[in-house]
Amino acid sequence: MIQNIKKVLAPIDFSVYSMEAMRGAMELAKDLGAEEVHLMHVIAPQQSFIPSTIEQNRELARESAMLEQAEEELARIKKDEFGDSKKVLTFAVVGPPVQELVKYAKEQAIDLIVIATHGRTGGEYILIGSVTEKLVRNAPCSVLVFRPRKR
Repeated sequence: MIQNIKKVLAPIDFSVYSMEAMRGAMELAKDLGAEEVHLMHVIAPQQSFIPSTIEQNRELARESAMLEQAEEELARIKKDEFGDSKKVLTFAVVGPPVQELVKYAKEQAIDLIVIATHGRTGGEYILIGSVTEKLVRNAPCSVLVFRPRKR
């Protein structure tokens, strides 16, 4: 039931679309009296198999730098958009996006995920795939897909 929404997860990739979806998630959470809103960013690993140790070390350094940057940006968003509210929790992680979002939703007992769609179609969709579509199929809770407004 929509009344039983206590924890909302808003995945953010820092795009305009995901920021709009995050604001929508916050409005919805407020309207429903949710206790927590989780803002999460997932950094996809560049390669699953990297042959040399030097390349592995470079990839780990890149991921570490990106993780630190994401955590800083999430903290800034929390402060600027939500006045450092204790109801807003932030988390950043490196891993396969859908897998990490599903895992986090299970661990945190998330009731609703509000995620943006970029609205890609055709060749671009086939090449990139859809995190949103895969999340809808695999999430342990309801998923609200936030479509961008026409500009």
